[in-house]
Amino acid sequence: MNEKKLALLEAILFTTTEPLTFEELQKLTKSRKDELEKLLNELNQRYVREDSGIKLSDIGGYKLVVKNEYMQNVANLTPHADMSRGLLRVLSIIAYHEPIKQSDIVKVIGNRTYDYVKDLEERGLIKVEKKSRTKLLATTPKFEEYFETKRDELKKNLEDVKEGELKEQEG
Repeated sequence: MNEKKLALLEAILFTTTEPLTFEELQKLTKSRKDELEKLLNELNQRYVREDSGIKLSDIGGYKLVVKNEYMQNVANLTPHADMSRGLLRVLSIIAYHEPIKQSDIVKVIGNRTYDYVKDLEERGLIKVEKKSRTKLLATTPKFEEYFETKRDELKKNLEDVKEGELKEQEG
Protein backbone atom coordinates (compact mmCIF):
# COMPACT_ATOMS: atom_id res chain seq x y z
CA MET A 1 0.00 0.00 0.00
CA ASN A 2 1.35 3.39 -0.97
CA GLU A 3 1.44 5.29 2.35
CA LYS A 4 1.96 8.67 0.64
CA LYS A 5 -1.17 8.21 -1.49
CA LEU A 6 -3.10 7.07 1.57
CA ALA A 7 -1.95 10.18 3.45
CA LEU A 8 -2.88 12.38 0.47
CA LEU A 9 -6.34 10.79 0.24
CA GLU A 10 -6.88 11.32 3.96
CA ALA A 11 -5.82 14.99 3.66
CA ILE A 12 -8.16 15.53 0.70
CA LEU A 13 -11.12 13.95 2.52
CA PHE A 14 -10.34 15.90 5.68
CA THR A 15 -10.22 19.31 3.98
CA THR A 16 -13.16 19.02 1.59
CA THR A 17 -16.42 20.67 2.59
CA GLU A 18 -18.42 18.81 -0.07
CA PRO A 19 -18.32 15.05 -0.67
CA LEU A 20 -16.10 14.06 -3.59
CA THR A 21 -16.99 11.47 -6.22
CA PHE A 22 -14.87 8.40 -6.83
CA GLU A 23 -13.78 9.91 -10.16
CA GLU A 24 -12.75 13.19 -8.51
CA LEU A 25 -10.70 11.26 -5.95
CA GLN A 26 -9.04 9.26 -8.74
CA LYS A 27 -7.90 12.49 -10.43
CA LEU A 28 -6.75 14.16 -7.21
CA THR A 29 -4.75 11.13 -6.05
CA LYS A 30 -3.69 10.05 -9.55
CA SER A 31 -4.82 6.50 -8.74
CA ARG A 32 -6.14 3.61 -10.78
CA LYS A 33 -9.64 2.36 -9.93
CA ASP A 34 -8.47 -0.76 -8.06
CA GLU A 35 -5.78 1.22 -6.24
CA LEU A 36 -8.27 3.86 -5.04
CA GLU A 37 -10.70 1.16 -3.91
CA LYS A 38 -7.93 -0.34 -1.75
CA LEU A 39 -7.01 3.09 -0.35
CA LEU A 40 -10.63 3.88 0.54
CA ASN A 41 -11.02 0.46 2.15
CA GLU A 42 -7.81 0.97 4.17
CA LEU A 43 -9.01 4.39 5.40
CA ASN A 44 -12.42 2.98 6.24
CA GLN A 45 -10.84 0.18 8.29
CA ARG A 46 -8.69 2.71 10.12
CA TYR A 47 -11.74 4.78 11.14
CA VAL A 48 -14.13 1.90 11.89
CA ARG A 49 -12.22 1.25 15.11
CA GLU A 50 -14.06 2.38 18.22
CA ASP A 51 -11.23 4.69 19.34
CA SER A 52 -11.71 7.01 16.36
CA GLY A 53 -14.07 10.00 16.49
CA ILE A 54 -14.45 10.21 12.73
CA LYS A 55 -15.51 7.90 9.94
CA LEU A 56 -15.45 7.74 6.16
CA SER A 57 -18.83 8.67 4.72
CA ASP A 58 -19.84 7.66 1.21
CA ILE A 59 -23.26 9.34 1.12
CA GLY A 60 -23.37 11.64 -1.88
CA GLY A 61 -19.63 11.08 -2.37
CA TYR A 62 -16.71 10.59 0.00
CA LYS A 63 -15.61 12.73 2.94
CA LEU A 64 -14.57 12.36 6.57
CA VAL A 65 -17.30 13.07 9.12
CA VAL A 66 -17.79 12.92 12.88
CA LYS A 67 -19.22 9.66 14.19
CA ASN A 68 -22.82 9.95 15.37
CA GLU A 69 -22.00 9.22 19.02
CA TYR A 70 -19.73 12.29 19.17
CA MET A 71 -21.95 14.64 17.18
CA GLN A 72 -23.72 16.16 20.18
CA ASN A 73 -20.35 17.09 21.70
CA VAL A 74 -19.23 18.99 18.61
CA ALA A 75 -22.55 20.10 17.10
CA ASN A 76 -22.05 23.69 18.23
CA LEU A 77 -18.96 23.82 16.00
CA THR A 78 -20.83 22.89 12.80
CA PRO A 79 -22.19 25.35 10.24
CA HIS A 80 -25.84 24.45 10.99
CA ALA A 81 -25.57 24.59 14.79
CA ASP A 82 -27.64 27.74 14.66
CA MET A 83 -30.74 25.89 13.42
CA SER A 84 -33.64 26.72 15.70
CA ARG A 85 -36.21 24.16 16.82
CA GLY A 86 -38.76 25.79 14.50
CA LEU A 87 -36.42 25.54 11.54
CA LEU A 88 -35.67 21.90 12.32
CA ARG A 89 -39.39 21.21 12.76
CA VAL A 90 -40.21 22.61 9.30
CA LEU A 91 -37.30 20.70 7.79
CA SER A 92 -38.48 17.45 9.37
CA ILE A 93 -42.02 18.00 8.06
CA ILE A 94 -40.63 18.57 4.57
CA ALA A 95 -38.38 15.50 4.79
CA TYR A 96 -41.19 13.27 6.03
CA HIS A 97 -43.92 14.39 3.60
CA GLU A 98 -41.92 15.48 0.57
CA PRO A 99 -42.90 16.80 -1.82
CA ILE A 100 -45.21 18.95 0.29
CA LYS A 101 -47.02 22.21 -0.42
CA GLN A 102 -45.76 25.20 1.52
CA SER A 103 -49.39 26.17 2.17
CA ASP A 104 -49.94 22.87 4.05
CA ILE A 105 -47.03 23.67 6.40
CA VAL A 106 -48.34 27.22 6.92
CA LYS A 107 -51.63 25.69 8.16
CA VAL A 108 -49.69 23.81 10.87
CA ILE A 109 -46.81 26.15 11.74
CA GLY A 110 -48.19 29.55 10.74
CA ASN A 111 -46.68 32.48 8.84
CA ARG A 112 -43.17 31.92 10.25
CA THR A 113 -43.05 29.07 7.72
CA TYR A 114 -42.16 31.56 4.97
CA ASP A 115 -39.01 32.67 6.83
CA TYR A 116 -38.07 29.08 7.63
CA VAL A 117 -38.48 28.00 3.99
CA LYS A 118 -36.36 30.92 2.78
CA ASP A 119 -33.63 30.07 5.30
CA LEU A 120 -33.64 26.35 4.42
CA GLU A 121 -33.49 27.14 0.71
CA GLU A 122 -30.54 29.53 1.25
CA ARG A 123 -28.73 26.78 3.17
CA GLY A 124 -29.30 24.44 0.21
CA LEU A 125 -31.18 21.87 2.32
CA ILE A 126 -34.46 22.15 0.38
CA LYS A 127 -35.52 22.95 -3.16
CA VAL A 128 -38.54 25.09 -3.88
CA GLU A 129 -40.67 24.71 -6.99
CA LYS A 130 -43.51 27.11 -7.86
CA LYS A 131 -46.84 25.29 -8.14
CA SER A 132 -49.91 27.39 -8.86
CA ARG A 133 -50.34 29.84 -5.96
CA THR A 134 -48.09 27.88 -3.58
CA LYS A 135 -44.71 26.18 -3.67
CA LEU A 136 -43.72 22.51 -3.57
CA LEU A 137 -40.93 21.75 -1.12
CA ALA A 138 -38.52 18.82 -1.08
CA THR A 139 -35.11 18.03 0.40
CA THR A 140 -31.91 18.17 -1.64
CA PRO A 141 -28.86 15.90 -1.84
CA LYS A 142 -27.14 18.40 0.49
CA PHE A 143 -29.77 17.50 3.12
CA GLU A 144 -28.75 13.83 2.82
CA GLU A 145 -25.07 14.75 3.06
CA TYR A 146 -25.50 16.95 6.12
CA PHE A 147 -27.69 14.55 8.08
CA GLU A 148 -25.83 11.51 6.70
CA THR A 149 -28.96 9.65 5.76
CA LYS A 150 -30.79 8.71 2.62
CA ARG A 151 -34.38 9.98 2.36
CA ASP A 152 -35.92 6.51 2.25
CA GLU A 153 -33.93 5.42 5.35
CA LEU A 154 -35.03 8.59 7.17
CA LYS A 155 -38.70 7.95 6.36
CA LYS A 156 -38.40 4.37 7.63
CA ASN A 157 -36.74 5.58 10.86
CA LEU A 158 -39.45 8.20 11.36
CA GLU A 159 -42.14 5.55 10.79
CA ASP A 160 -40.48 3.34 13.43
CA VAL A 161 -40.44 6.23 15.92
CA LYS A 162 -44.07 7.02 15.15
CA GLU A 163 -45.09 3.37 15.66
CA GLY A 164 -43.17 3.26 18.95
CA GLU A 165 -44.97 6.38 20.20
CA LEU A 166 -48.35 4.95 19.24
CA LYS A 167 -47.61 1.70 21.11
CA GLU A 168 -46.59 3.71 24.21
CA GLN A 169 -49.85 5.66 24.08
CA GLU A 170 -51.90 2.44 23.72
CA GLY A 171 -50.04 0.57 26.47
